Amino acid sequence: MSTSIGPVGQLVAVLQAQLAARTAPRGGRAATAAASRQPAQQQLAALIEKRVRQIQRDDPQRGRKAFRIFLEAVLLEHFGASLMHDPAFHQVVSEVQDAMEGDPACRRLVDEAIAHLLSQQ
Repeated sequence: MSTSIGPVGQLVAVLQAQLAARTAPRGGRAATAAASRQPAQQQLAALIEKRVRQIQRDDPQRGRKAFRIFLEAVLLEHFGASLMHDPAFHQVVSEVQDAMEGDPACRRLVDEAIAHLLSQQ
């Protein structure tokens, strides 16, 4: 398992950077914050890889489930793990995933993400 610079770690870093850019106050703290997130990104990537490995290889929804694991993990990391127990959070994740899969431009990126997630197997 390569989490420091592997594909899952790269996906985590990209999504976290996009979330941070949308929610963080403007200022010069971006480089410092990015450096301090590195170990957290590695841990998050390892968690995602572990959960994806638990999906049965013959599951016809394997790719979709892997992408959902990725989305949930990154969003929980960003917005707080306490949301895990909120049914509304899981509904939002489902809606976000459906929207991403339904948009032709996003679908290509989702497919690439799924390929990266499953390449760790």
